[in-house]
Parts: sequence; structure tokens; C-alpha cells
Amino acid sequence: MKQFQSYRQLERFLDEIQGSGKFYFSIDDIEQHFHLKQTSVQKQIQPLLKLQKIALIRNGFYAIVPAEYRNLGAPPVTYYIDGMMQSLNRPYYIGLLNAAAWYGAAHQQPQKYAIIIPPPVVPAINKPYASILFVYKNKWDEKALEQKHTNAGYVMVSSPELTAIDLCYYTKHAGGINHVATVLQELAEEIDPIKLLEVAEHYNSLMAVQRLGYLLDFLGFSEKTKFLKDWIKKQKYHAAFLEAGKKNQQSKITGNSWRVIVNTEIETDI
Repeated sequence: MKQFQSYRQLERFLDEIQGSGKFYFSIDDIEQHFHLKQTSVQKQIQPLLKLQKIALIRNGFYAIVPAEYRNLGAPPVTYYIDGMMQSLNRPYYIGLLNAAAWYGAAHQQPQKYAIIIPPPVVPAINKPYASILFVYKNKWDEKALEQKHTNAGYVMVSSPELTAIDLCYYTKHAGGINHVATVLQELAEEIDPIKLLEVAEHYNSLMAVQRLGYLLDFLGFSEKTKFLKDWIKKQKYHAAFLEAGKKNQQSKITGNSWRVIVNTEIETDI
């Protein structure tokens, strides 16, 4: 059995973890390595927290803070999110505006980092150095995800096509329909029309697909929707409001092939 004498021994162990390319650990990891009870581990962790060499992300899970991130309190979410979701045994992907940023469509830095997961609920993380919003979806097509390399391993990110449809479904989490349109102006270049159709065929909301099709046409990217438009005509779908949740008394006559009721004026920031 390893003898646990001080937090410096823990610090050396964490240096070994970081040297292997990991920037996170759990209470369980320390308990198992040193054969200690949780209360003993937490006591030894406190000096490292005060020195900002580690940061509490959520109960029982910590990020190791490299020197260059000490002034921020924690490394970027991408350094530890994959490890955290593995510790929770939950599938996930980075989505919405954060996913769009991977494809050069980062118009504004979102205040919260959006992680898509299936239910049940995981409490949001609201810390000065870590702000993570969990957005819920029952299922998704794994083929619509991309594994991206980071400075600390890999993370799962929605493809440009899935990102685009998600933005049109979770518009409130993406800053509203006008902000979605602004992001789509930059994201559209990365969208493959055939892959877009494949993602739409497995998506849980036709209304989100309708909004996306309308917006891409409106923004001048009709070549991206040519396969999608033919497909959706064969589906049983209803008229959809462009801005979801906005009360509107206007006619259900849309005047466009996507059957989108234009209940707001689109204004982009580009």
C-alpha cells in the first residue's frame, strides 16, 4: 500500500497524470491509487486548490491547471470534457455555437459552453472558470459526429451539417434566430449537401430542417439545399414558424417551398 504523506505526493502523482496527456482526475482516481478514504483525499486536495494548481469542475471531478492557465482558474473545457463525460458514463458532443467555432464560424464567443447529452439531467456548471450548459437530446446519429484533436486528447463535435440543424432547433441556446442566421453565413461553406440530407433523414425535428432550408436559401446558399428540398417535399410536415415560440396571428400561408411562416425579420451582423 502506498503511503500518503502530504499534498506534495498528490502533486507528484498529478504531474504524472499530466505527463501522460490527461488534464483531469476524479476523487475515485486518487482513492484507488493511494487506497485512501474520500475524506482524506479531500483534505490533501485543499492546498492544491488554493495554489490554483487544480480546479473543481463538478462534485468529485477536477481539472489539472497548467501554469499558462492559472490566471484563468482552469484550462479550456476541451481539456477535460471528454474525461468528465467518460466518468459520468454519458455520450456527448460539443454542439451549437461552440461546434460552429470549430469550423470557423465563431461570430461571438458564447458565454456558456454547450454540451449535448441524453437525459437524465446533469446540473449546469456555473463557475468563473467553467461555464457549461447541458442541452438534452434523446438520441443522435453517431455518424454525424466528428472526433477532433485537442492539446489534451480528443473531443466529439457535431459535424457542420448537424451543427446547422441543431442551431435551428435550439435557437434560444444559440442567441436567437438572427444570431443563428449570422453564424450560418460563415458555417454554410462547410456544409456538404449530401451529408446534410443524411443528417436530416435521422433528425428528430422536421421544423428545424425547414428553418435551416429557408435560412440557407434566404442567405444565398440554395446550392446547399438542393437534395434537402426534394426530400422534404415527400415528408408529412406542417408549417413551421421561423422564430419558434414567438406569438403571431398572421396567416399560415407561407409563400415559400419550406412552408416556413416568416414571423420575424432576419437581420445578420455580417
